[in-house]
Amino acid sequence: MKSRMEIRRARRADVESLIAIHQHARRTYYGDLATRDDTEDLREAYTVSVDAPDRTVLCVDGDAQVAGFLSMKDDRLVGLYVDPAHWQHGIGGALHDAGVDVWRAAGVTEGRLEVWDGNQRAKAFYLRRGWEPDGGRRPGPLDRDFIDLGLQVSGPESRPA
Repeated sequence: MKSRMEIRRARRADVESLIAIHQHARRTYYGDLATRDDTEDLREAYTVSVDAPDRTVLCVDGDAQVAGFLSMKDDRLVGLYVDPAHWQHGIGGALHDAGVDVWRAAGVTEGRLEVWDGNQRAKAFYLRRGWEPDGGRRPGPLDRDFIDLGLQVSGPESRPA
C-alpha cells in the first residue's frame, strides 16, 4: 500500500476494479452464499453511479490498482468496500471520513446505510464511527436481517476520534 493515501472520484476506467473488489469482499463475509454471478448487474450499476451527477463514488488507489471505494447517493451510503488484501490499512476509515465530508459540504444532516447483521466486521466498523441502529430492518440470508443505521452529520466536531 502506498504510504500516502489519496482519495479521488472514481472514473469509468475503474468500474472493473470496483466490481472485483465488491465481489471479493462479499465472498469474504458471505462465504458460500456469494455464489451468484452478478458481474453484469454490478457493471451496469457502477457505470451509472460513476457517471451520475447525483451520486458520489470515491476510491483509493493501492499499489497498482483500486484498493477500496465508497458509493453514495443523497443521504445514503450505498456501499463501502475494501479489497480484503488491504484490510487494516486505514482505507475504509479514510473513505468513510471522506464520504461524511461530502455530506457536510452538501448540508446533509443525517446519513443512512444498511448492513447485514451477519457481517460483524462491518457492523463494528460503523458502530465505532458513531452510526446507530434506527430500528429499520429487512430479511437477509441465514436468518440474519439487514439493519438500518443512521449517523448524525453536523460539523467537523461530530467525527469520532
